[in-house]
Amino acid sequence: MSGVIGAITGSNKQAKAAQEASNQQYEATKYATDQQKQMFDEVRKDQQPYMQAGYDALKQLMGGMGQNGQFMQAYNGQDIYNDPSYKFRLNQGLDAVQGGAAAQGGLLSGATQKALNDYAQNFASQEYQNAYNRYNADQTNQYNRLSNLVGLGQSAAAGVGNAGMQTGQAIANNTMAGANAQAAGTIAAGNKTANNFNNLLGIGTAVAGMFI
Repeated sequence: MSGVIGAITGSNKQAKAAQEASNQQYEATKYATDQQKQMFDEVRKDQQPYMQAGYDALKQLMGGMGQNGQFMQAYNGQDIYNDPSYKFRLNQGLDAVQGGAAAQGGLLSGATQKALNDYAQNFASQEYQNAYNRYNADQTNQYNRLSNLVGLGQSAAAGVGNAGMQTGQAIANNTMAGANAQAAGTIAAGNKTANNFNNLLGIGTAVAGMFI
């Protein structure tokens, strides 16, 4: 009889220990999940400025590529004529032509007038090409800068997305591990309870036999 009672006592302790172990494992998985969530939040916070920069640059880039956007505008050659430096250089060149003609005594000659016209036309053609090249270079530089910012934001967003997927998978694994731990503890406790019931049933049978 004492052996049966001892078995029941030991079984109760084992059931309690199994339940405590499963609870500890469950709490550990919860802690791990909280830590992983915190790490993901920190990653997202750290990458937020880069994502925002990419988003802002994307809006500018899309606006520039839209109808009437700055990157869709053809070069306006008339702009060079409003450039003070253009007028200054042109006048300097014309003065040089006139100065040379005056030194030779042909300031008012037809040849001098032709030389002035030729110089003005050649100068305008050269300046137009230079201004056109500068315009295209400026447009390209602005586009590339915005594109680089968009790429930076895209990379940051992709990094956050990957971190999110990894965190989600880890949390799912933790959840399953915690559930399995609780289930194992419950099953172990149930088995011990069943054993106790069988032991008590044995005691009852033995006691009943004493009075038969």
